Amino acid sequence: MVLPLAALPDILFFRSSSMKLRFGVFMQKKKALSVFIVDDNEITKLLLRLMAKDESYMVIGDAGNAKVAKERIRQLRPDIVFLDVVLPDSDGLDLLRWIRSTVPESVVLMVTACRDMEIYKAAMDIGACGFISKPFNPAIVLDTLEQVREKVNIGP
Repeated sequence: MVLPLAALPDILFFRSSSMKLRFGVFMQKKKALSVFIVDDNEITKLLLRLMAKDESYMVIGDAGNAKVAKERIRQLRPDIVFLDVVLPDSDGLDLLRWIRSTVPESVVLMVTACRDMEIYKAAMDIGACGFISKPFNPAIVLDTLEQVREKVNIGP
């Protein structure tokens, strides 16, 4: 029995830049989420950048202090912000308040080595979506990013 091509809508015989081949069936790619990193530690920024280096995420910038972060976040409007709790020119919680009021659509993940439950509670009350503890576990960082993707419901 020969089926007409119309009976096979999921099987395509061409490539498109917005499609990728998976098990012989083309599927729509997920939209890459834009990521911005705010941390004064260059190694931390590099590690987060490497962990978010994937077709699902695109690091669009970083900053080492609150002043630069405000300028760039206002301009770039990232989907996700990794935000250190301790910055040289500001408290990370103050910058979190600014982000929530200026770019409310951005999801903020706090990055910290601090184990103070009061800071965790305050950040969550202000509007942080979650915490990533230093030192990093790559599997936890990637799992957290996937949870954010599901929460903001971007992509198929």
